[in-house]
Amino acid sequence: MIIWNGWGILVVLIAAVFAGPLGFLAAELLGSDAAGLGAGVGLILGAVGVYFVGKKLNAPKQGFHPATGQPVEYRNSHTFFFVPMQYWAFILPIGGIAAAATAFPL
Repeated sequence: MIIWNGWGILVVLIAAVFAGPLGFLAAELLGSDAAGLGAGVGLILGAVGVYFVGKKLNAPKQGFHPATGQPVEYRNSHTFFFVPMQYWAFILPIGGIAAAATAFPL
């Protein structure tokens, strides 16, 4: 079961947009054994996109309380598995390194 709040599902979509095509490209150019290398690089690049999108979406917004007119700060909550989106930018490269490591036999 996948758990997200707000636009947190974009973590998966952004990572897939980078990892998928780069994995296929590496497989075509370097052979099928290198698909993990391309996907790993794609996950690392996708982490950069996730960071900036997460920072933008989770930025607090200044507003006013409707009843009192006092200034308040509204916080957004866009999470994926209870982790804010921008912090997935530090988790995705770990998966990228693991995927890239599969391209190098021991």
